[in-house]
Amino acid sequence: MAKQTFVSAQVLTAAQMTTLQANDYNQTVSTKTASYTLIASDAGTKVVMNSASATTITVNTSLFTAGDNLTILNIGAGVCTVTAGTATVSTTGSLALAQYGGGTLYFTSAGVSIFQANGVATTASGLTLISATTIGTTVSSFTISNAFSATYDNYRVTYSGGVASAGVDLQMTLGSTTAAYFLALGYVPWAGGVSNITSNNASSWGYVGGASVKFGYINADIFRPFASDETVIAFVGANDSNSQFGGGYLNNTTSYTAFTVTPSSGTLTGGTVRVFGYQNS
Repeated sequence: MAKQTFVSAQVLTAAQMTTLQANDYNQTVSTKTASYTLIASDAGTKVVMNSASATTITVNTSLFTAGDNLTILNIGAGVCTVTAGTATVSTTGSLALAQYGGGTLYFTSAGVSIFQANGVATTASGLTLISATTIGTTVSSFTISNAFSATYDNYRVTYSGGVASAGVDLQMTLGSTTAAYFLALGYVPWAGGVSNITSNNASSWGYVGGASVKFGYINADIFRPFASDETVIAFVGANDSNSQFGGGYLNNTTSYTAFTVTPSSGTLTGGTVRVFGYQNS
Protein backbone atom coordinates (compact mmCIF):
# COMPACT_ATOMS: atom_id res chain seq x y z
CA MET A 1 0.00 0.00 0.00
CA ALA A 2 1.04 3.62 -0.38
CA LYS A 3 2.57 5.50 2.53
CA GLN A 4 -0.14 6.30 5.10
CA THR A 5 -0.67 9.49 7.14
CA PHE A 6 -2.28 9.38 10.57
CA VAL A 7 -3.39 12.10 12.96
CA SER A 8 -2.83 12.42 16.70
CA ALA A 9 -4.99 10.14 18.86
CA GLN A 10 -6.36 8.28 15.84
CA VAL A 11 -7.44 4.71 16.63
CA LEU A 12 -6.25 2.10 14.15
CA THR A 13 -8.46 -0.88 13.45
CA ALA A 14 -7.17 -4.45 13.37
CA ALA A 15 -7.71 -4.50 9.60
CA GLN A 16 -5.59 -1.36 9.16
CA MET A 17 -2.80 -2.80 11.29
CA THR A 18 -2.90 -6.07 9.33
CA THR A 19 -2.63 -4.15 6.07
CA LEU A 20 0.31 -2.09 7.37
CA GLN A 21 2.11 -5.22 8.56
CA ALA A 22 1.51 -6.97 5.23
CA ASN A 23 3.04 -4.04 3.38
CA ASP A 24 6.29 -4.49 5.31
CA TYR A 25 6.71 -7.73 3.37
CA ASN A 26 4.56 -7.28 0.25
CA GLN A 27 4.53 -3.83 -1.31
CA THR A 28 1.50 -2.60 -3.22
CA VAL A 29 2.34 -3.06 -6.90
CA SER A 30 1.23 -0.90 -9.84
CA THR A 31 2.11 -2.14 -13.32
CA LYS A 32 2.70 0.31 -16.17
CA THR A 33 2.80 -0.49 -19.88
CA ALA A 34 3.83 2.96 -21.12
CA SER A 35 6.10 5.77 -19.95
CA TYR A 36 5.02 7.03 -16.54
CA THR A 37 5.51 10.08 -14.30
CA LEU A 38 5.64 9.30 -10.58
CA ILE A 39 2.93 10.70 -8.29
CA ALA A 40 2.94 11.28 -4.53
CA SER A 41 0.97 8.11 -3.75
CA ASP A 42 3.73 5.99 -5.29
CA ALA A 43 5.79 6.46 -2.10
CA GLY A 44 6.22 3.13 -0.35
CA THR A 45 5.02 1.08 -3.35
CA LYS A 46 6.56 -0.90 -6.20
CA VAL A 47 6.22 0.46 -9.72
CA VAL A 48 6.63 -2.32 -12.31
CA MET A 49 7.23 -1.46 -15.97
CA ASN A 50 6.14 -4.03 -18.55
CA SER A 51 6.65 -2.89 -22.13
CA ALA A 52 8.36 -4.31 -25.21
CA SER A 53 9.34 -0.77 -26.23
CA ALA A 54 11.66 1.71 -24.55
CA THR A 55 9.98 3.65 -21.72
CA THR A 56 10.79 6.22 -19.05
CA ILE A 57 9.82 6.76 -15.42
CA THR A 58 10.02 10.49 -14.73
CA VAL A 59 10.81 11.90 -11.27
CA ASN A 60 9.58 15.39 -10.37
CA THR A 61 10.11 17.53 -7.29
CA SER A 62 7.72 18.47 -4.46
CA LEU A 63 5.93 15.10 -4.48
CA PHE A 64 8.00 13.24 -1.90
CA THR A 65 9.71 14.12 1.38
CA ALA A 66 13.07 13.17 2.88
CA GLY A 67 13.06 9.47 3.82
CA ASP A 68 10.44 8.44 1.26
CA ASN A 69 11.35 5.56 -1.01
CA LEU A 70 9.81 3.35 -3.66
CA THR A 71 10.89 0.34 -5.70
CA ILE A 72 11.15 0.31 -9.49
CA LEU A 73 11.31 -2.96 -11.46
CA ASN A 74 11.39 -3.48 -15.23
CA ILE A 75 10.02 -6.84 -16.41
CA GLY A 76 9.48 -5.83 -20.04
CA ALA A 77 11.84 -6.41 -22.97
CA GLY A 78 12.14 -2.67 -23.58
CA VAL A 79 14.68 -0.68 -21.55
CA CYS A 80 13.09 1.50 -18.87
CA THR A 81 15.09 4.65 -18.04
CA VAL A 82 14.63 6.42 -14.71
CA THR A 83 14.61 10.05 -15.82
CA ALA A 84 15.08 13.25 -13.82
CA GLY A 85 12.19 15.59 -14.58
CA THR A 86 12.30 18.56 -12.21
CA ALA A 87 13.94 16.50 -9.47
CA THR A 88 17.54 15.31 -9.25
CA VAL A 89 18.28 11.59 -9.63
CA SER A 90 21.78 10.33 -8.78
CA THR A 91 23.24 6.83 -8.98
CA THR A 92 26.57 5.01 -9.03
CA GLY A 93 25.24 2.60 -11.65
CA SER A 94 22.94 3.04 -14.62
CA LEU A 95 19.47 4.57 -14.77
CA ALA A 96 18.70 2.49 -17.89
CA LEU A 97 17.05 -0.70 -16.61
CA ALA A 98 17.24 -3.73 -18.86
CA GLN A 99 14.66 -6.49 -18.49
CA TYR A 100 14.46 -7.71 -14.87
CA GLY A 101 16.58 -4.78 -13.67
CA GLY A 102 15.42 -2.59 -10.82
CA GLY A 103 16.25 -0.84 -7.59
CA THR A 104 15.12 1.56 -4.87
CA LEU A 105 14.54 5.27 -5.39
CA TYR A 106 15.33 7.00 -2.07
CA PHE A 107 14.64 10.70 -1.43
CA THR A 108 17.00 12.81 0.65
CA SER A 109 14.73 15.83 0.18
CA ALA A 110 11.67 16.83 -1.82
CA GLY A 111 13.73 17.41 -4.95
CA VAL A 112 16.77 15.15 -4.55
CA SER A 113 16.79 11.37 -4.89
CA ILE A 114 19.26 8.50 -5.15
CA PHE A 115 18.62 5.39 -7.22
CA GLN A 116 20.15 2.31 -5.60
CA ALA A 117 20.32 -0.38 -8.29
CA ASN A 118 19.80 -4.01 -7.30
CA GLY A 119 22.24 -6.70 -8.39
CA VAL A 120 24.64 -6.20 -11.28
CA ALA A 121 24.47 -2.80 -12.92
CA THR A 122 23.19 -2.85 -16.50
CA THR A 123 26.50 -1.32 -17.60
CA ALA A 124 28.08 -4.77 -17.11
CA SER A 125 26.82 -5.70 -20.60
CA GLY A 126 28.14 -4.09 -23.78
CA LEU A 127 24.74 -4.41 -25.49
CA THR A 128 21.37 -3.84 -23.85
CA LEU A 129 18.12 -5.00 -25.45
CA ILE A 130 15.84 -2.00 -25.96
CA SER A 131 12.93 -3.61 -27.77
CA ALA A 132 11.80 -6.83 -29.46
CA THR A 133 8.98 -6.51 -31.99
CA THR A 134 7.21 -9.39 -33.74
CA ILE A 135 6.30 -8.72 -37.38
CA GLY A 136 2.81 -9.55 -38.59
CA THR A 137 1.57 -11.39 -41.68
CA THR A 138 2.07 -10.09 -45.25
CA VAL A 139 3.14 -6.60 -44.18
CA SER A 140 4.40 -4.13 -46.79
CA SER A 141 6.65 -2.37 -44.22
CA PHE A 142 7.18 -2.06 -40.49
CA THR A 143 8.14 0.86 -38.26
CA ILE A 144 9.94 0.59 -34.92
CA SER A 145 9.07 3.64 -32.81
CA ASN A 146 11.03 4.83 -29.75
CA ALA A 147 14.06 2.88 -30.97
CA PHE A 148 16.60 5.66 -30.37
CA SER A 149 17.03 8.03 -27.43
CA ALA A 150 19.63 10.01 -25.50
CA THR A 151 20.45 6.92 -23.42
CA TYR A 152 22.75 5.44 -26.09
CA ASP A 153 24.86 6.89 -28.89
CA ASN A 154 25.02 3.79 -31.09
CA TYR A 155 22.70 0.85 -31.83
CA ARG A 156 22.56 -2.68 -33.27
CA VAL A 157 19.42 -3.64 -35.24
CA THR A 158 18.69 -7.28 -36.11
CA TYR A 159 15.83 -9.00 -37.91
CA SER A 160 15.48 -12.79 -38.18
CA GLY A 161 12.92 -15.56 -38.29
CA GLY A 162 10.72 -14.10 -41.02
CA VAL A 163 10.25 -14.74 -44.75
CA ALA A 164 9.29 -12.72 -47.82
CA SER A 165 6.84 -13.39 -50.62
CA ALA A 166 9.84 -13.45 -53.00
CA GLY A 167 13.56 -12.72 -52.97
CA VAL A 168 13.92 -9.03 -52.02
CA ASP A 169 16.28 -6.46 -50.59
CA LEU A 170 15.28 -4.68 -47.38
CA GLN A 171 15.38 -0.89 -47.36
CA MET A 172 15.65 1.33 -44.28
CA THR A 173 14.61 4.94 -43.67
CA LEU A 174 14.88 7.04 -40.50
CA GLY A 175 11.88 9.03 -39.34
CA SER A 176 10.09 10.61 -42.31
CA THR A 177 13.27 11.43 -44.26
CA THR A 178 13.23 10.18 -47.88
CA ALA A 179 16.37 11.72 -49.42
CA ALA A 180 20.18 11.90 -49.16
CA TYR A 181 20.84 8.29 -48.09
CA PHE A 182 24.39 7.63 -49.30
CA LEU A 183 25.41 3.98 -49.54
CA ALA A 184 28.28 1.81 -50.81
CA LEU A 185 27.74 -1.94 -51.20
CA GLY A 186 29.96 -4.87 -52.10
CA TYR A 187 28.85 -8.43 -52.73
CA VAL A 188 30.51 -11.77 -53.53
CA PRO A 189 28.55 -14.58 -55.25
CA TRP A 190 28.44 -17.94 -53.48
CA ALA A 191 29.04 -20.02 -56.61
CA GLY A 192 31.86 -18.02 -58.17
CA GLY A 193 31.20 -15.38 -60.76
CA VAL A 194 31.93 -11.68 -60.64
CA SER A 195 32.09 -9.74 -57.38
CA ASN A 196 30.73 -6.23 -57.54
CA ILE A 197 30.81 -2.88 -55.77
CA THR A 198 28.09 -0.30 -56.19
CA SER A 199 27.10 3.01 -54.62
CA ASN A 200 24.17 5.37 -54.71
CA ASN A 201 22.44 8.42 -53.25
CA ALA A 202 18.81 7.46 -52.85
CA SER A 203 15.58 7.79 -50.88
CA SER A 204 16.60 4.99 -48.48
CA TRP A 205 19.48 2.74 -47.49
CA GLY A 206 18.56 0.14 -50.06
CA TYR A 207 20.45 -3.02 -49.12
CA VAL A 208 20.66 -3.17 -45.32
CA GLY A 209 19.13 -6.66 -45.30
CA GLY A 210 17.47 -9.28 -47.42
CA ALA A 211 14.65 -11.79 -47.41
CA SER A 212 13.39 -14.73 -49.45
CA VAL A 213 10.78 -17.45 -49.14
CA LYS A 214 13.32 -19.22 -46.86
CA PHE A 215 14.54 -16.50 -44.48
CA GLY A 216 14.82 -12.80 -43.70
CA TYR A 217 17.60 -10.88 -42.00
CA ILE A 218 19.05 -7.53 -40.98
CA ASN A 219 22.35 -7.11 -39.12
CA ALA A 220 23.19 -3.42 -38.97
CA ASP A 221 24.98 -0.99 -36.67
CA ILE A 222 23.59 2.54 -36.60
CA PHE A 223 25.72 5.33 -35.21
CA ARG A 224 24.35 8.46 -33.50
CA PRO A 225 20.79 8.47 -34.92
CA PHE A 226 19.41 10.46 -31.97
CA ALA A 227 22.17 13.08 -32.01
CA SER A 228 21.87 16.21 -34.14
CA ASP A 229 24.55 14.87 -36.42
CA GLU A 230 24.90 12.81 -39.62
CA THR A 231 23.81 9.22 -38.98
CA VAL A 232 26.15 6.43 -40.18
CA ILE A 233 25.23 2.80 -40.89
CA ALA A 234 27.34 -0.34 -41.36
CA PHE A 235 25.93 -3.78 -42.21
CA VAL A 236 26.76 -7.33 -43.29
CA GLY A 237 24.55 -10.12 -44.52
CA ALA A 238 23.69 -12.74 -47.10
CA ASN A 239 20.94 -13.89 -49.43
CA ASP A 240 20.29 -16.95 -51.60
CA SER A 241 23.11 -16.09 -54.02
CA ASN A 242 25.77 -13.90 -52.39
CA SER A 243 27.37 -12.38 -49.30
CA GLN A 244 27.00 -8.63 -48.79
CA PHE A 245 28.73 -5.88 -46.85
CA GLY A 246 28.37 -2.13 -46.91
CA GLY A 247 27.88 1.17 -45.19
CA GLY A 248 26.77 4.72 -45.68
CA TYR A 249 25.44 7.83 -44.04
CA LEU A 250 22.40 10.11 -44.04
CA ASN A 251 23.31 13.61 -45.11
CA ASN A 252 21.40 15.70 -42.57
CA THR A 253 21.56 16.53 -38.85
CA THR A 254 18.05 15.49 -37.80
CA SER A 255 17.54 13.70 -34.48
CA TYR A 256 15.68 10.42 -35.03
CA THR A 257 13.75 8.12 -32.67
CA ALA A 258 12.25 5.65 -35.19
CA PHE A 259 13.08 3.69 -38.32
CA THR A 260 11.08 1.94 -41.03
CA VAL A 261 11.99 -1.17 -43.05
CA THR A 262 10.39 -1.83 -46.44
CA PRO A 263 10.99 -4.74 -48.84
CA SER A 264 11.93 -3.72 -52.39
CA SER A 265 8.78 -5.56 -53.53
CA GLY A 266 6.16 -7.88 -52.11
CA THR A 267 5.60 -8.47 -48.40
CA LEU A 268 7.18 -9.84 -45.23
CA THR A 269 5.69 -12.33 -42.79
CA GLY A 270 6.82 -13.06 -39.26
CA GLY A 271 10.19 -12.73 -37.59
CA THR A 272 11.41 -10.50 -34.79
CA VAL A 273 13.13 -7.13 -34.96
CA ARG A 274 15.42 -6.43 -32.02
CA VAL A 275 17.04 -3.11 -31.18
CA PHE A 276 20.09 -3.09 -28.88
CA GLY A 277 21.92 -0.10 -27.40
CA TYR A 278 25.69 -0.04 -27.11
CA GLN A 279 26.62 1.01 -23.58
CA ASN A 280 28.39 4.38 -23.49
CA SER A 281 30.70 3.30 -20.66
